[in-house]
Amino acid sequence: MVSKTVEEITGELLTLPAQTRLQLAETLVQSVGDFASQDVASAWDAEIVKRLSEYESGALSGIPSKAVFAEAREQLREASHLSSPGQP
Repeated sequence: MVSKTVEEITGELLTLPAQTRLQLAETLVQSVGDFASQDVASAWDAEIVKRLSEYESGALSGIPSKAVFAEAREQLREASHLSSPGQP
């Protein structure tokens, strides 16, 4: 078996349809599990505490769920369009 370089594999993968590349990307991300460093995890924990405190004090307001879900649906529609089979 001939070993390929990362560059060779990447070049071959980039010729796949967008939908296939997205599926592969999701599989690869899932395969590494929780890859965030302790520093990154700690920074997120601090950010969560800060945002919750700001929300509870009234310094930060929430966004209605209806608006959040509408935006999420729109982004999914756009992503679906970009990753439709036949799209490069």
